[in-house]
Amino acid sequence: MIAFLTARRKGFGWALCAWLVLPPLSGRASESAGSADRSFSGEPKITFEEAHPKKEADQPPQLVAGRGLLLSEVTRKALRIETAPVIVHDLTPQLSGSAQVYQGAAERPQSSSPTRPGGAYATVFIDPRTAEKLKVGNPVRLRHKGQSPQEGTERSGKIFQIDRELVPVTGQAELLIEFPDPSSDFPVGTWIEFTTPLGSDASHLAVPQSALLATAEGNFVYVWDGRFYRRTPIALSFSTDGLVAIGGDPPAGTPVVSHGAEDLWLLELSLRQGLTRGSE
Repeated sequence: MIAFLTARRKGFGWALCAWLVLPPLSGRASESAGSADRSFSGEPKITFEEAHPKKEADQPPQLVAGRGLLLSEVTRKALRIETAPVIVHDLTPQLSGSAQVYQGAAERPQSSSPTRPGGAYATVFIDPRTAEKLKVGNPVRLRHKGQSPQEGTERSGKIFQIDRELVPVTGQAELLIEFPDPSSDFPVGTWIEFTTPLGSDASHLAVPQSALLATAEGNFVYVWDGRFYRRTPIALSFSTDGLVAIGGDPPAGTPVVSHGAEDLWLLELSLRQGLTRGSE
């Protein structure tokens, strides 16, 4: 009998402890059923979330001193930023510049002139040291100044003459370019853009033409370090076939912005103006 009472007391004690420690299952079940009923009834369900710090992907563009532009993923996609590595490529140095037509194809050349009928002739003054690397007869590619180098817009010509007589006076040599112009599309006074080889092939550091940012402050590219876009000055050698040969930094393999460089420059100018106004 005593053993039976003792067992009953022990069983009651365990039951009491379980009741005190464990929450009532029936109440939980009823609450769950009630919440399920409310969610299915179409009533709004409020969910409380922990406050998180603002993600970098949601931040507006920033200009960080000594680092460059910090852009969110949203901004990068909106500007369609693309990068390409600096490469080492065999390129032929080129002389590029602007020249002005001084004799049109429709003009009849004088008997004493070495020019020929049907040809147009343009002139430009260049550095005598550059002139030493050129030869009469070298091929020249040319087009109207300001015209994009698309297929069908370029003309072929050649170096007609290299005049060094005025070097002692002006310090410059005169380069004359000859090209056929049967339709008289290049009358006297027309400005052209030209390119001619300036030596033989050699290995050069190069970036895409679209990566070059030519500004009043100099020539730059935007270097991507994995987080920041840093505007970096470059030493421009020459451009040819969609590539720009550079000297020195940045080294080969460095990612540079190949699409969107001008947009980054405008954004940087805007942020710089904002910083200037904020400091006033």
